[in-house]
Amino acid sequence: MKNQTATLPVLEAKKSTFSVWCEKENQLFSCVLESVVTNRQVCLMAHASLAFSALVCAGFVSAVPALLCLAWFVVSLHLCKKGGLK
Repeated sequence: MKNQTATLPVLEAKKSTFSVWCEKENQLFSCVLESVVTNRQVCLMAHASLAFSALVCAGFVSAVPALLCLAWFVVSLHLCKKGGLK
């Protein structure tokens, strides 16, 4: 018997499952925002929301954690803008 190996086309072999998922359109947010929103952009928005929540909570603690969370929030907004969100 011959040993047969299954090979994937080059384009499919280069992309991981996570990369393919990130590029897919998110139906819920696309309907709400009335534009095409990918899963990657939804993750970026969730990251910014988490950073904002931490900023609000840290504001009640003291200045140092609030400043750290503010920096985190600014970085997350920059990533959102870089990721294609307006």
